[in-house]
Amino acid sequence: MSINDDGPKVSIYISTFNRLEKLKRAIDSVFAQDYLNWELLICDDASTDGTFEFSSELELRDDRVRYFRNESNKGACETRNLGIFNAKGKFITGLDDDDEFTPNRLSFFLKNWDDRYSFLCCNFKNKYLTGKEVYYYKIKKEHCIFNYKDMLFENEASNQIFTLTERLQQIHGFDKTVKRLQDWDTWLRLSFRYGHFVRYNVCTYIMNHDHQPSEIRVSQNEKIADSLLSLAKRNRELYSNDEYRYMEFIVNSMKGNMFFSESLYWTYKKKNPKFIVKYFLKR
Repeated sequence: MSINDDGPKVSIYISTFNRLEKLKRAIDSVFAQDYLNWELLICDDASTDGTFEFSSELELRDDRVRYFRNESNKGACETRNLGIFNAKGKFITGLDDDDEFTPNRLSFFLKNWDDRYSFLCCNFKNKYLTGKEVYYYKIKKEHCIFNYKDMLFENEASNQIFTLTERLQQIHGFDKTVKRLQDWDTWLRLSFRYGHFVRYNVCTYIMNHDHQPSEIRVSQNEKIADSLLSLAKRNRELYSNDEYRYMEFIVNSMKGNMFFSESLYWTYKKKNPKFIVKYFLKR
C-alpha cells in the first residue's frame, strides 16, 4: 500500500558518527516507507568519513532531507537534540544509524496513534551477521499498556518511540550528561510527564548487529551497574524510598557487594528466593 502525503508530517532524526555505509542503509529504509510525508534530519557528530559530502548531496536532491553537523564531537545525546529541536513535523521518531525501519513503521504508528498515550513503541528484531534474527519481546498479546512505574527497573519501551514532537521538546529531549541508557532515561521522563504508553507486539524496527571490533559504542564504556544507579539518581523523585533502595540492592548485587540483611529483606519482599540463594553462592 502506498500512502500519499496528505497526513501529518513525521520527523525522523538520525544521529551519526563515522558510519557512512551503515547510515546509507538506515536512510534507504526511510525512503522505503509506505508513508511519504516525512522529513529526515541527519545529525552528524563531526564525522570525517564522507558523511558530510553524502548528506549534503542528498539534501540537495530531496527537500525532505535536512542535514545538521556539529563542528566538534559532542556525543549522541546532544547530536540527537540537534534533530529534535529543529524538527518541523507534528510527530517524531528516531532511528539509529546502524539500524533500519520496516516499510510500514510510520504508517503503523499513525494508524494507531491516540493522544491519550504519551507515546507508542513496537517490538523489534535483532539481526546478526550469521543471518539469525531474534524478536526481542517474547509476548503473545497484541499490545501492552505501561506507565512510568513499569520503567523504573526495565526499559519496556525499546530504543525508539513515536510521539508528538512538542512532547519530546517539552521534556528537553535527551539529557546530554547521560553516557549510557540514554533512551531509557528519556522514555522514563516522557511517560512520567504524559502518562501511559503502548507497546505493540509488531516488529517495525530492525536492530543490526554487524559491527566490527573497532566500532566500539561510546555508551558501552560506562559499566551497566553504574549506569543503573545514575538513572535512579537522576530521576530520584520518580522512585519511592523502597524502590530506590531496591535499585541500590540490584546495583550492589551486580557488583558482588551483597549483604545478608538486604538479601533476606528482598527475598521476603519480592517473594523470590533467588536473592538469598545468590548471597550464599557469592560467599
